Amino acid sequence: MFSYCPRCETGKFNSSGICSHCGYSLRTACPECAYPNIPDARFCGSCGCGLNWPVRLQDFLNRKLNYLQKFKIKKFATGLAFGTLLTFFAFGTMGMQTTDNVVHTQSHDRVQQIKFHSEFAFNFDKELAIFCQNRDLKQNISHRDFNAILDLLIKHLRPIAEQQNKKRKPGASSNVYAQMLHNFSHSDNVTRGSSAMTLFHFLSDFLELNYRDFSQETSYNDIPRFHFMSAPAAALKSLNIKLAREENTFGIKDAVSLEQICTAAKNIVAIAEKRAEQS
Repeated sequence: MFSYCPRCETGKFNSSGICSHCGYSLRTACPECAYPNIPDARFCGSCGCGLNWPVRLQDFLNRKLNYLQKFKIKKFATGLAFGTLLTFFAFGTMGMQTTDNVVHTQSHDRVQQIKFHSEFAFNFDKELAIFCQNRDLKQNISHRDFNAILDLLIKHLRPIAEQQNKKRKPGASSNVYAQMLHNFSHSDNVTRGSSAMTLFHFLSDFLELNYRDFSQETSYNDIPRFHFMSAPAAALKSLNIKLAREENTFGIKDAVSLEQICTAAKNIVAIAEKRAEQS
């Protein structure tokens, strides 16, 4: 670190890297959360926001053009070339006329159906179904609904942990885990990042997981190495709890739907049921 400020050449830097004379800072402030980052950092060490314009542009395109990214570029290009070739031969055939009826299909995701056997899992599934009645599963889930589902998990899984005499048990209510979201900016809806972090802490208590159990490198291109979301994202992926936007993009700031959280909750109960049977 410089002893004197390179801009005014008079002031000295304090412990935060800010010049006491002109206010110049060696660190780069995040445009989203104002966290001071080291120079040339690509991602914010607090909220994960991109700091340089190529990363921010890529993140913007990922969010705005999400539906295009579902196509793998190689497969799309190969299919386009093959289709063009077929069209060329079709129109080049003399005396042949074809009428193609194009059928457009649209997939409608639904809450994953899991057949439970244990009483606690069956009761959870029943209460979750009642909770989802008269609610639009496609809508972005609110903090209130997310906490209600988390409280439902606690209600049915905390007694299981107590029966197994585990050293760590889920918190008494969802309020315990709401305090762990200091790295996320407040918004009206729950995001993929905040929901993943909350469920990771819940699972850490229930399954006795630790940060060191998971690699600090992830397969997601928007979560850099040693990011605060590295371990939670890796943990959920290893448990097959799907909250990421795509296979290679997590989408920390994306809103998450009620449907996705319900499916994740049912998968968590399925894991609990399987482990309870093995114990």
